[in-house]
Amino acid sequence: MSRPRFRILLVHNEPRLLHIFEEAAQSSGGEVVAAESYEAAVQRVTNERFDAAVISPALANFSRQGFARTVQNSRLNSQSCVVLLTGSRGRGSDVPEVGRVSMLPRPFHADDLVPFFKQITRAFQVERRGQRRLSFRASVHCVKGLARFQATSVNLGTTGMLLDVRTPLGLNEELELHFNLEPSGPALATRARVTRADSPTRVGVVFQGLRADDRQRIRTFIEQHLPARA
Repeated sequence: MSRPRFRILLVHNEPRLLHIFEEAAQSSGGEVVAAESYEAAVQRVTNERFDAAVISPALANFSRQGFARTVQNSRLNSQSCVVLLTGSRGRGSDVPEVGRVSMLPRPFHADDLVPFFKQITRAFQVERRGQRRLSFRASVHCVKGLARFQATSVNLGTTGMLLDVRTPLGLNEELELHFNLEPSGPALATRARVTRADSPTRVGVVFQGLRADDRQRIRTFIEQHLPARA
């Protein structure tokens, strides 16, 4: 059996909605896993990896924003898209992004989900390309609120980096990073969010708001310094 192109967790209590998602996912090569309660949904994101978690608006006594934070704080799904369905049909929707919360109009037919599944697939293709990591040791100047401190990079990708830090950082904390790819080159500056904490002194961060030309500079730098593939 071939591996699905993407996995979606649908948190819902509507059989019709599940049928729409399953039909659309099947035609797009994806898989939908259902959870009908907060407890079941938390158990799923704790133990399984998903490309996106989609939350129905019809759930009673269910904090969608609270569950979104649970997903973002989870070990396996901190970079998954969290999608909040709106209660009515609409023409516009947010483009799903890795590790972010977006909105999607409630679908009424499987065809309504085709653009969404294409965006999900595209977002994670970009993310997987960005997961090519270069061993990269450099001093990184960090700013978190009024605190300023130094970290040392361990590796670098187009979407983020792994850091050795002395100042404790928790999951989803945001900070500013300033670092140089080359000692004589211009500094890069970007916001970042902690999405991984291997230990109190080693964390993974995802870049946020990185300029397109800076991302291309990182991509070019990685390609120039990665060992040639066999």
